[in-house]
Amino acid sequence: MKKLFLKYLFEFFVLVFGITLSFYLQEYGEDLNSIQKQKEGLTRILEDLTSDEAIFKLTLMSNESQIKTTKQLLGGVITAAIYNKTVPYFGTFFNDTSIKSLIATGVVENYHNQQMITDILKYYRNDYDFITDQSSADEVLCFKRIDYVAKTIQIDSVSDLVQTDFGGIKMPYFYIAQKELDKLKKDSYFRGQLQNMIYVKSSYNTFVKEAIETNQTLQQMIKEEILLMN
Repeated sequence: MKKLFLKYLFEFFVLVFGITLSFYLQEYGEDLNSIQKQKEGLTRILEDLTSDEAIFKLTLMSNESQIKTTKQLLGGVITAAIYNKTVPYFGTFFNDTSIKSLIATGVVENYHNQQMITDILKYYRNDYDFITDQSSADEVLCFKRIDYVAKTIQIDSVSDLVQTDFGGIKMPYFYIAQKELDKLKKDSYFRGQLQNMIYVKSSYNTFVKEAIETNQTLQQMIKEEILLMN
């Protein structure tokens, strides 16, 4: 009777152990899968941040070049090339697909470092919003100037031309006679719009510089977090 009891007890423990081990292995597998998804998500965000950093630096370079050229024009020097450098605005080219995907799938809730996730979300909500506002203001002023110039002086023609100051891409280029440009540089309204542009682009650059600092900090945090997951 005692042997039979021990036999059943042993079989019971084997069964419980087998079920427990099965649950453990299943949970372990789910944890590994979750960690892998978290790692992949951070890797994609890191790629987006790297792309953002490059765009932000190009934005700074473009804005600073335009501010310098605009001051040159306000100082009395104007040519078709100088005028055309003052025309464009720098739009936004955001890379937020990865963070939106993580939010949609609920993966963000699984990260142990929730402070890092909070900082990432702040970056996409705050820094993106601030830069969008500045870019929009830059865009509005750009088209105001274009519209005013078209009504004030004669534009001979417009064609696409590669402009290295704006990333080496083709952009509309206004061909205007020098006598027309000389009229424009003395126009008080146009000069006022150029001063406004300098103000907006300077403000724009302030937010972009802050975004670059946040971006680089986040990149370092994410790299360290990925290393801990290996």
